[in-house]
Amino acid sequence: MAGNTGEFWAATFNTLHQGMIYVDAGGRIQVANPLAAAILGLAGRDLKGRRLPEIFPETRLAEVLTSGHPLLGTSFASGSANYRVDYFPDNRGGVVVLFTEHRPDAAQLHALNDLYAAILDDLPLYLAVVDRRGIIVSINQMYAELLGRRAEALVGLKIDEVLPFSRMSEVLAKGRPVVAFEASCVGKKLMLSEMPVKDAAGNLLGAVSKAVACEELAAAGIKDITRRLQVLEGKILFYQQELASLKGEQDAWQGILGTSPAMTQLKRLAARVARGDASVLITGESGTGKELLAQAIHRASPRCNEPLIKINCAAIPENLLEAELFGYEEGAFTGAARGGRPGKFELADGGTIFLDEIGDLPLSMQPKLLRVLQERAFERVGGRRTIKVDVRIIAATNQDLLALEAAGKFRRDLYYRLAVVNLTIPPLRERPEDIEVLTAAIIRRLNSRYGTDVRGLAPAVREFFYRYPWPGNVRELENVLEHAFNFLEPGEDIIRREHLPASMQQVRDGGAGLDLKEAVAEAEKAAIQRALAAAGGNKQEAARLLGIHPSGLYQKLKRYDIE
Repeated sequence: MAGNTGEFWAATFNTLHQGMIYVDAGGRIQVANPLAAAILGLAGRDLKGRRLPEIFPETRLAEVLTSGHPLLGTSFASGSANYRVDYFPDNRGGVVVLFTEHRPDAAQLHALNDLYAAILDDLPLYLAVVDRRGIIVSINQMYAELLGRRAEALVGLKIDEVLPFSRMSEVLAKGRPVVAFEASCVGKKLMLSEMPVKDAAGNLLGAVSKAVACEELAAAGIKDITRRLQVLEGKILFYQQELASLKGEQDAWQGILGTSPAMTQLKRLAARVARGDASVLITGESGTGKELLAQAIHRASPRCNEPLIKINCAAIPENLLEAELFGYEEGAFTGAARGGRPGKFELADGGTIFLDEIGDLPLSMQPKLLRVLQERAFERVGGRRTIKVDVRIIAATNQDLLALEAAGKFRRDLYYRLAVVNLTIPPLRERPEDIEVLTAAIIRRLNSRYGTDVRGLAPAVREFFYRYPWPGNVRELENVLEHAFNFLEPGEDIIRREHLPASMQQVRDGGAGLDLKEAVAEAEKAAIQRALAAAGGNKQEAARLLGIHPSGLYQKLKRYDIE
């Protein structure tokens, strides 16, 4: 539905006093009638080209785009009126969104049903709708003509009598879709997908069967269409996650806290880098906020409306990493999903890919990543077709990549491709003047989460925080403050020394320099040994108990010579 067809339906819905919006697969509005604009408080404005979540934050469009299922009976209040909002996906990847005021009469509902049936007749697919008993309530003209019957004569019959190959009874019984199965109908081979229809409360209303002729799929190049739909589905999930994280975020740099000269200079450089397209390598100790900086660069860049795809190179087993990055084709290995699956680089096309813990990238994968950086091209695992992508690379590490290169663990040519721009986040101990603003922001966030009204730190704790070396940086500061919140007595609104973790309480205030560092190291070593004991020697579990990444734990085990 686009162009003249979309405008026609928009005008028709207006005569029925229905707000109507049609969005494409990317969530951008293609058609909106004036009534829909008025319902959303934007009367007289042209909504075409805008993203629906921007003007309708309550929308549930993302889950409809992701599932491909209709969503009926959601509610929306605008001014003094309440509206029912229904979502109807079409076979082009778009969605019709209808706003109906909560007082339609029977004639209006009947007209609306007829109108939606006409829209479905306008789509090039076979379609039937049943109620929860499996009785046909609607079947489009295209399906009726294939069966050699009149559509109205089929309404009221059991779906199994009309379409014996249908699996609607299974869909209704289990409440789950059955997709992409083949069947033969009057000598024509069909590809069917059947799915339940539920209301906003999750109650089963019925089911819908959609079919398309296999020869039409072949003529359209089904493999390419399938790949594009896979990529689109994956992108929608990442858009949904980004939308949640960006809600209320007005300034890309708002989350990068700090007023010290070092942080001010870093933000100034990062803002300049964000305007370009060069690869960026972010270095810094664990817990300094490398991922936050990567997010800020992406949000301030021209790619901000495309996805930011994140992958932790240390968290994925080496034998799965290639498929995770580049995807795989059907049959590439035992257990490969039907139709294959796109990788992170495909999903990031047009946007940014963030490679965290890049120093842990296996040597076997480094030449393949280098090729993507050089040629912006790759093949899926088990595939032969070269896929071109337009992505920006941001990588991060707490390791010295040149030292790894000298040890034969990292390619020098890959390092120079990644580090076109190198941004280093200073550790917290080198910018103690930022502790106050960081502490205030973390306490505000924790007050909101815990429903408390903590005012701040006791003077002794504030002084101690300035002297403490913070080996875990900002992440450690967050953990310490959340620990304190859990040990405050009812009515207490000041964090005192006794609220801090036991390992910090053992650190001497006066002995700065070597004594303080030694005390922190001893406390950290003891905490690691306790965690290993509690985890029965399982390092992954011990890292989880300590609240650090496994790669960070391995480094500490080596540093403290813990077996």
